[in-house]
Amino acid sequence: MTPGRLARRLLLLALLWWALSGGGSAWAWGVPVILAAALVMPRSGVARLRPLALLAFLPMALWLALRGGLQVAMLACRPGPSPHSRVIDHSWHCLPEGPGRLLMASLVNLIPGTLTLRLTPDGLQVHVLQMRADTRLGLARLETRVARLYAVSAAGNASDEAGEAR
Repeated sequence: MTPGRLARRLLLLALLWWALSGGGSAWAWGVPVILAAALVMPRSGVARLRPLALLAFLPMALWLALRGGLQVAMLACRPGPSPHSRVIDHSWHCLPEGPGRLLMASLVNLIPGTLTLRLTPDGLQVHVLQMRADTRLGLARLETRVARLYAVSAAGNASDEAGEAR
């Protein structure tokens, strides 16, 4: 790992620690954790996020988190029968192996009533609290949005076109 890459990781992890710890407390714990994490973090590969696509993606991710929290809270507080849960499989359509799949697996947990159970080379296994007609479509749409973040075309190949909307 180059010194520049290590410095960027340390800076980003320190900022994350600062944000999570409430602005500066617990540095006695934070510094060793930051150092260890920076040294053992795997390389992210050649995939790079597209900054403008990330800006367009963030509001959707925040909306999913809010909506998911509200729906689960309503299900927990509502009297009546338990929701009809189910485990479904989502096959990869356009995301190649790498950090995009890991991000998708993490983001599935923000979709209301869903939880990633298993990430495999072939797809995701997802637990769904209430199976709806558009659940599978929602997973496919999320995969497409994540693919755009990494400049992956619908065919699953990294986009080489410089003129593509970023």
